[in-house]
Amino acid sequence: MTTLNTLDKPVSKTAAINVSAISKTFKSRNGEDVVALADTDFKLNPGEFVSIVGPSGCGKSTVMRIIAGLIEPTKGAVFLNGAVIDGPSESVGIAFQRPVLLPWLTVARNIALPAELAGKMPKNKIEERVNSLLEMIKLPGSGSRYPSELSGGMQQRVSIARALMAEPAVLLMDEPFGALDALTREHMHDELLAIWSQNRSTVVFITHDITEAVYLSDRVLVMAAKPGRVIADININLPRPRRADLRGDPEFARMSAAIRELIPH
Repeated sequence: MTTLNTLDKPVSKTAAINVSAISKTFKSRNGEDVVALADTDFKLNPGEFVSIVGPSGCGKSTVMRIIAGLIEPTKGAVFLNGAVIDGPSESVGIAFQRPVLLPWLTVARNIALPAELAGKMPKNKIEERVNSLLEMIKLPGSGSRYPSELSGGMQQRVSIARALMAEPAVLLMDEPFGALDALTREHMHDELLAIWSQNRSTVVFITHDITEAVYLSDRVLVMAAKPGRVIADININLPRPRRADLRGDPEFARMSAAIRELIPH
């Protein structure tokens, strides 16, 4: 009998992810099976930035929730450095579309919240880590402010810092810039890449925006719906560090157009 090595403690600061033949079936209101994902496979190398694009309803967010350990696959498994992900772990951080900051807590307390709830980090280490993250997201000295005092882009940076509080090996991002205007979103792309260059977590980034995916990523996975599955894995062979003028590069336009053609309409 094979014994699965389950994830019960933090892993190293970066990690390999192996999504192995996962399927997910939900029950509809009338009791029928709805196949959200079918035999989905892909791998991420340690420190890699990979985006997932596809039409609405193709299972992008379902994949993310399975990797996060928030839901279980019906079949298959996800491995983090060889260990099965079978529930939430501090090795996996999550940033959602909206910051979801607690308005009655200061910026510092919002960032510190995961560590405070886990109860494993000494108070002085929490303060040190929060200050380091505030520097990383370019909001030094803002720890005593409240979310209502920050712009949308600043709030999203705080949300990312909170996701990084436990120094996760993996950072999952579910359309984190979807609610921002175009100019702020482009600015946040550069902010995120600057943070990633320091942190080097393995990133899974969910988006509907193809140019966003190309600008940020090492690879782009394309999904189709009914059932959800990966139909293409595209290497983004563009130089790093990425600069804003890259968006006007013919190769950037070619890659974006090629990915757009792959997405079922």
